[in-house]
Amino acid sequence: MQYVQNRSFLRLLGAPALLAATTLLPQTAAAGIPECGGIRLETAGSCTIKGSVDCTANCDELGIYKKSCATQLHNVCREECTLLADPMCTGGCTESCLESCDLGVNVICQHNCFGECVGSCEASCEGATDQVQCMASCEATCDGECDVQCAVVDGGCVEHCIECCGGSCTAQANMDCQTTCQDEEFETCEYDLKVDCMAQCSGEGALFCDGEYIAVTEADLTACVNALIAIGVEAIDLTVDVDVDVDGDSKGDIDIDGSGGGFCTFDPTGGAGGWGLAALLGLAWVRRRRHS
Repeated sequence: MQYVQNRSFLRLLGAPALLAATTLLPQTAAAGIPECGGIRLETAGSCTIKGSVDCTANCDELGIYKKSCATQLHNVCREECTLLADPMCTGGCTESCLESCDLGVNVICQHNCFGECVGSCEASCEGATDQVQCMASCEATCDGECDVQCAVVDGGCVEHCIECCGGSCTAQANMDCQTTCQDEEFETCEYDLKVDCMAQCSGEGALFCDGEYIAVTEADLTACVNALIAIGVEAIDLTVDVDVDVDGDSKGDIDIDGSGGGFCTFDPTGGAGGWGLAALLGLAWVRRRRHS
């Protein structure tokens, strides 16, 4: 396993509304949205509830179940993928992170662990037969391990660095195991989700974000939509198709460049490059479209 430590400051491409929400609202350890199947949606540019013929046509599209399957299968494969983090990985990451603590950077584990880990995905998936599936599995593994490691952090910057690097490096240590394990079940998972998608099309409707099917049951659909509302999306009428476009002054792209010691050293409160200001500039606007 090749360990990759990300040594650039945070560069986020995605919905400014979520940036604002993660800055201004009370935080939970889960980076994904639990009500939406635990899937990370901070980079989603649009989410749509579809029904009827338009919905079933989407269900037939290839590749729309990768993110949902990877998120589900990470939890299944975690039972057998139990390697500990490599000390060289945690040591290098933590040393770099602690240097930022000394400079006054406010490190928050749950904000930074995923970014630290996901920098390894490109190298891990190099040469993979299905690059999209591999990246989905890698990102889901980073997200899941970081959620576990960052669930409870008792202490200040030092403790957050330790847990952040622990989560990232544990994910990297188990990446080969996770991608192999998930690959064995991926085809079955995609088939099962397609069946669910088709069924939802004739019911309350199916939820798609940036074309990806979001695996939530009809019973949980309202809760998922409410969770999307909580991150800046206005009320969605579940009885009609809607387009929800999230944009802001930054046109959906926010770049924060600088020098430093990786994502585990990024300061989400604004201490590194003006995060708080960028989030405030990214308040969401919503365009709703009803079918005639």
